[in-house]
Amino acid sequence: MPIDVGPIRAAEFPVTENFLYLNHAGVSPIPARAAEAGIHMLQLARDEGAYRLRKWEELANETRARFARIVGASPDEIAFVKNTSEGLSFVAAGFPWKEGDNLITANVEYPSNVYPWLRLRTRNVEVRMIPAREGKVNKEDLFAACDGKTRLITLSSVEFSNGYRNDLAGIGEYCQKHGIFFCVDGIQSLGVLPMDVKSFGIDALSADGHKWLLSPEGIGGFYISRDVMEMVEPVILGWHSVKNRFDFENYDFRLSPDARRYEPGSMNTVGLSAFNASLELLLSLGVDRIWERVRRLTERIRERVVEEGCMLVSPDHPEERSGIVTFRVPEADNAALWRALLNRKAVCSHRARGIRVSPHFYNTPEEIDRFFAILREERSRA
Repeated sequence: MPIDVGPIRAAEFPVTENFLYLNHAGVSPIPARAAEAGIHMLQLARDEGAYRLRKWEELANETRARFARIVGASPDEIAFVKNTSEGLSFVAAGFPWKEGDNLITANVEYPSNVYPWLRLRTRNVEVRMIPAREGKVNKEDLFAACDGKTRLITLSSVEFSNGYRNDLAGIGEYCQKHGIFFCVDGIQSLGVLPMDVKSFGIDALSADGHKWLLSPEGIGGFYISRDVMEMVEPVILGWHSVKNRFDFENYDFRLSPDARRYEPGSMNTVGLSAFNASLELLLSLGVDRIWERVRRLTERIRERVVEEGCMLVSPDHPEERSGIVTFRVPEADNAALWRALLNRKAVCSHRARGIRVSPHFYNTPEEIDRFFAILREERSRA
């Protein structure tokens, strides 16, 4: 059943009153319920201090379970992180590397999935960066770069610049067959594209909440499979990392048996409150239904791009598409056009020397048409 977005827009997304917000691959506005949840937690901290301390654990457990549902994992395989970079760094720094090992990635990754790995060169771990072909990461090129010393492949679920959707299932199958660790930056797909870390053969995944998960910045989720949890050593430790975390007066250095071993200290309770509310909204709608609506919206964008005589940068094959559509306006200063669009409160991004548009489920076809009407006006002025 299609999503009835009218009531949701009115109740949850006041941003639509003043903006054409089509930048969910950048930083999303948060729904009203998420803002209210965060404000409520701040009010409790103001009025009660830590009187409800144990309730915070209940909040964490509820949020952990919801994020687990989003990725297709068990709650005990989920840790909270500040951002995508933190979770990826956990894997890069905690993996049992040996001198001469190598890992595989691509040259179109967002820096969050580049710098943690490049630092490993100081440990004599080779980083093999595979060139994309016309913006696409050819999985056969990844496989061809592997050898007996390849320990890990790391990629984004969706490439940030042009929205190319990697074949996670195919890459995961190869990794499992060859004993290679598969690590994924999931920030550009969680909340808009269905994710199943188990069926995709993903060992670890990290994603901040501030894009398609419609959450504030500074809170996200990190999945690590129970099958590899003992392999990746926690590199940041604190009172929360251990099994008996609330027994403060007796030191007992036994790590938590679950993914909470990667949570060294006190939680971001305000962020968790908002994150939990956003996950609740997404799960109530269903990611499958969200993707179907976003798919139709991106199809309309693609049609309008062609009508306006612009050049699509995003991939054309349906299985390679995502919630991102990037295009270039010919014979125009695309950076200047992007700034002009922002000045008209049409929010998008400048990527791949073009315009990147990324609608979410609450956007409408009418908003897409208004966006291109503004674009046409600004092109005529240039």
